[in-house]
Amino acid sequence: MSRAFDDLGPYGDPRVSDAGAWPAEPESVSPSVRSTPMPISAIAAALAADDAEERRQAAARLGRADVAEALPLLLRALGDPDWRVRKEATYACHRLIQASSSAEGDRPTVSQRGAEGDRAPAAQGGAEAARPSASQLLVGALLDALRTSDDVGLRNAAIEVLGYCGRDATPALVRALAELTGDERKLVVDALGRTRDPAALDALYATLAEKDDNLRQSAIEAISGMGLIARERVTDILYERLADRDRFVRLTALNGLNNLEAPVPWRVLEPLIDDPILRSAALVAAALAESPEAPRALCAALATARGGAFAQLVRALARLAEGPLAPHAVAALRAAPVEVGARLVQAAAAQGPGGGAEPPSWRGLGADPVSGRAQALLLAAMARAPGAPDAAVQAMIEPALVETAQRALGLLGEEALPAVLAYLERHVDPDPDLWEGLDDATAALIDGAVAIAQQRGREGDAARSAHGAPEPPLGELLGAVRRSVKSPSTLVATSALYGLAKIGTADDLELAVSQTRAISLPVARAAESALAGLTERHPEAARALARRLVQAERTHLAAAIVIEALGSAEPEELAFLRGVASAGDVRARRAAVTAVAAAAGASALDVLSLSLADEEREVRLAAARALGRLYASLSEAGPADDERARARELLRLVRASGEPELVAAAAQGGAPFRSDPPWSEAGDRLSAPVSIDVGDVSTPGMTGGPPSGKVP
Repeated sequence: MSRAFDDLGPYGDPRVSDAGAWPAEPESVSPSVRSTPMPISAIAAALAADDAEERRQAAARLGRADVAEALPLLLRALGDPDWRVRKEATYACHRLIQASSSAEGDRPTVSQRGAEGDRAPAAQGGAEAARPSASQLLVGALLDALRTSDDVGLRNAAIEVLGYCGRDATPALVRALAELTGDERKLVVDALGRTRDPAALDALYATLAEKDDNLRQSAIEAISGMGLIARERVTDILYERLADRDRFVRLTALNGLNNLEAPVPWRVLEPLIDDPILRSAALVAAALAESPEAPRALCAALATARGGAFAQLVRALARLAEGPLAPHAVAALRAAPVEVGARLVQAAAAQGPGGGAEPPSWRGLGADPVSGRAQALLLAAMARAPGAPDAAVQAMIEPALVETAQRALGLLGEEALPAVLAYLERHVDPDPDLWEGLDDATAALIDGAVAIAQQRGREGDAARSAHGAPEPPLGELLGAVRRSVKSPSTLVATSALYGLAKIGTADDLELAVSQTRAISLPVARAAESALAGLTERHPEAARALARRLVQAERTHLAAAIVIEALGSAEPEELAFLRGVASAGDVRARRAAVTAVAAAAGASALDVLSLSLADEEREVRLAAARALGRLYASLSEAGPADDERARARELLRLVRASGEPELVAAAAQGGAPFRSDPPWSEAGDRLSAPVSIDVGDVSTPGMTGGPPSGKVP
């Protein structure tokens, strides 16, 4: 007798894992062919033709025939030598099952017909109900074929169709399992699994007690495939089979539990990791384990595992490190032998052998190499492994690993600073050829190093010498940041300026002032932010600097920024701001408007009223934003009728200007255009689509935007 799984066609090896929704029907057969009626005799003649395509077309038409008449022809088509004909016959069976189910669902019940007083049709309906359905007819015929036929193609196609008969096939399949012998029983077990009927679990479970290993293996596969349908019962069976005498049964049970994400007790799981056949599934289960013992065992295995086993261990340990067992995973990594950390660093760096452990292969089980390297890098950082900082710095150069490298640097903390400083020493240079293509990595490393320095400061470890200078390596970091401020790369320079605002000293105020006049507008804007940040951190030195800055016209912008950041101004400084707001360059006027509103309060309304009519859009927007903030502060401070009424009048002018950007800027500052009834019209104006005619703006230093205009 030929074995049922020797066929090389698409029906080979029917397994529970293959089951699912009925496969899509091929488009090579026109829908009109499947739906066009054809005499059964003509179909029979076509199925006897020598041309396989003609037989396939005939098999397609069986889906619209009467199932009782078509049954012998369906069996012939299901056993056809050509696999395409067999596949088309399975589609035809599916259509017949669907049509039968729809007819049964649409047929009125006896009680409904009795209520209408139509007893004769009721009797006729009872006769129709006694007629076997398409599923029942197919089940009986296909089981007979399994008993009598040695045709491999027919047997495998029959299993597929029996599975899609669902619960209609379960009782007959259970009876057949008790009656048949040999390979036919294995086919029946496969068909029971394909039915996805929980009622089949009892028969499948009973099969696990038999001596035939092939039959038991098919049964555990079928049971595992029903996990989502009968989760509790299937989980109990799979747990029980982890102690089975057959290694394949144990493997299938473990894979089934992993698919259900059901944790396995560590005492049961630990011995399975030593079995090379079970190791892969056991490591996946270890990632789901809830025992603190799991990280220690996985770390111990990392020291000697190779190739795919090493990659599996890394994935399992990385998953534990992301869950509730993270503290235990970190502790296990730091207590592991030094070679574990070395192998993780080597894996993260994707280096070849060089006197160390054999480099692991991330292709062991089709794993994504980048994902594997990222996981190894994070684990190396958690272990504080020697070489982890250098690996993290090098990973910053690879776009796919940037985010992981930043996390690794954060985990390493101050230990990463020497590696970062060494990189910056090599790449922060006036010569663009040395950093071209690496400015993204350099800027990101500056951001990461500054964050580490800030964290150290928050923890109270930022020790200072008697002269107020930071101790190494923070002093070296600050030096690298200062050099980076003048980098020809806009990205590096802006990152350095933002970092300077966070870790710079009072001596860096002058450096920030010089960069406010940078040719690159992003760098100049970053310098303004850095100057404001340094002023807030070093107010006394900034106040003294402001007195010098007001003396020269080229530093008026910087002076206004410093005064605004200080939050208060002396009388002569207020006079300075009023003058610059009306006569300085564009950026200085914008900064002065914002500063005078912040420092002078309600007394700045005169300046704001003039600035709202400024010829430059940037200044007008700054004035509208400052006016909104000022109005909100007057409302919060309590009754100030005169100033508040005056501010409200200016806001009415903003609303009446017809410039949506001005209205939006004032609302952004805090003007209650949407909540306060007098401003509802402005809110409607903002909500409505507005067409803005962009004119030819030729103002130096400005790009695009609506033409200048004054508020009436």
